[in-house]
Amino acid sequence: MRNKFLDKKGKFVVGDPMTDEIWDSFLPKKFKLLSPYQWTPIPVIERTWKYLSNEQVKSVVDLGSGVGKFCIYLSLLSKSSFPILGLEDREDLVVISDSLKTKWGVKNINWEKTNFLNQFPFGHSHYYCFNPLYETMKGNHSIDISKGKSAKQFLNDLQTFKQNLILLKPKTKLITFHGFGGSYLPGFKTLLKEEIVGGEFRVWEKE
Repeated sequence: MRNKFLDKKGKFVVGDPMTDEIWDSFLPKKFKLLSPYQWTPIPVIERTWKYLSNEQVKSVVDLGSGVGKFCIYLSLLSKSSFPILGLEDREDLVVISDSLKTKWGVKNINWEKTNFLNQFPFGHSHYYCFNPLYETMKGNHSIDISKGKSAKQFLNDLQTFKQNLILLKPKTKLITFHGFGGSYLPGFKTLLKEEIVGGEFRVWEKE
């Protein structure tokens, strides 16, 4: 799987135009087809950087980092000015992420193969997620069949996720695209809400 994208040559230069089509060209076909549903669109990552560029960022965590698209492109845009942590519980996606990181010479990113619901990474200044509970909500466009899909499982996961978020320190920011799985987040206020690429981009702050 590795060689399919590592054989491509050339380095991305900040300032060069980047599109989802260009990014997807480095992925194996299986994961390329999932791009519209599973991996954060380029305009959303660029909007995230526009927001973060005016913030004091100590570290960013991507909760459910997939193929590493959000983490890697954000690091390129920010010129690795802050550490980024990607959490993903599928081994094959971690391998792809690490290979793309090496290919583009990106620094200041670490990956952890873990389920963030069970091992939540407290202590960071900013968190990001692209509807991380999608895999238990729907059967369409799933990454694989490794996760159970039921209303009960979704509600249990959502409750666990909220309980973790409630424990974050005041002033911590949560950035979401297509939500976090729910519409109400106790203990948080909305700082920014807008539509991007057919989905809701939102910034929350722990009170």
